[in-house]
Amino acid sequence: MFRKVGRFGGIALLVVNLLASCSQQNHVAVTPVVGERSPYEKFVHRTKKYPTVMQVYLDDALLNQATPKSPIVICLRQQRGRLYVDGKVAADWPVSTGADTHPTPTGRYKVRLKKKEHASNRYGKMYNEKGKCINDNADAFTEQIPEGGRFVGSSMPNWMRLTSDGVGMHTGRVVAGKRLSHGCIRLPHVVACMLFDIVDLGTPVSILEDIEPNYPVAEILAQREIEAAESASMAEPEELPEDAR
Repeated sequence: MFRKVGRFGGIALLVVNLLASCSQQNHVAVTPVVGERSPYEKFVHRTKKYPTVMQVYLDDALLNQATPKSPIVICLRQQRGRLYVDGKVAADWPVSTGADTHPTPTGRYKVRLKKKEHASNRYGKMYNEKGKCINDNADAFTEQIPEGGRFVGSSMPNWMRLTSDGVGMHTGRVVAGKRLSHGCIRLPHVVACMLFDIVDLGTPVSILEDIEPNYPVAEILAQREIEAAESASMAEPEELPEDAR
């Protein structure tokens, strides 16, 4: 289920499970963190397959304080996006960025255009003169429109442009952990609507290959990787030497 995201009033913390179910989670033991965990640490700790999950984290108390100056970080390795408020994670969500053939550029950008309803002028569907779709992944910059035919650009609602050559964030199909786009950053619709209401021209957006410096749950994830590797090595019996067989 989805909760309508207005100006984020209501429950202090919401975890929206878009696709994943509890039955899909594994059960890797993680060493408890000393002291009380923050709401975000609790979210990551109990979301065993994080970051490759279709779960969205929203902290309403922090979101109510978000401004157009609140920074957004896109982590390509994790295929996750995060909104920070006063150095704390206010939202964390899955993204699908550019596929290997159309990689999303890394760097530090600012939102340079907002448009609620937008369509690509390059990628979309090509139709012939009879109205039949002859290519559902057409590139209007490299393919000629057939005589009498037409090109229809892919819909990109909640468009937030970042680069001069057309890379931006928008509502789109997202698959956890998968790079699928032509370079843009696809967002779940509920997240795209939320961010569209927060950002303005000039909002800082960092696209990083690896996780951002001072990432608050780096230790939890590092410990999880160590324990997963140890569990895997213990599950594989060592081969006995020939003279002991």
